[in-house]
Amino acid sequence: MIDRARLIELKQEIGEDDFAEVAAIFLDEMVETLTRLCADPASAQAADFHALRGSALNLGFADLALACTEAEHKAHEGKAVDMVHIDWLFHESLAAFGPDLPRPEAA
Repeated sequence: MIDRARLIELKQEIGEDDFAEVAAIFLDEMVETLTRLCADPASAQAADFHALRGSALNLGFADLALACTEAEHKAHEGKAVDMVHIDWLFHESLAAFGPDLPRPEAA
């Protein structure tokens, strides 16, 4: 579900001091997008899932990134995306990291 090595790599790339701030930015953007898409799944665009995938990959949310790739393809094809599943994956990934990640403000 998660790629803890990616999180360690991100910490090394940006430094321990800046990690919490950068991770919080990724998480807050993800929460904002997921909240919007869960409220109105019909508004979902491929670009939304592309952005979610990028943030998920940066934070090591491997299963979420894979689901976002699949959702991006579905959105390109005009097919419905299971937002409940994607939102669930986000929260499960966040929980799996425990205290290693800051909690997003709106999660």
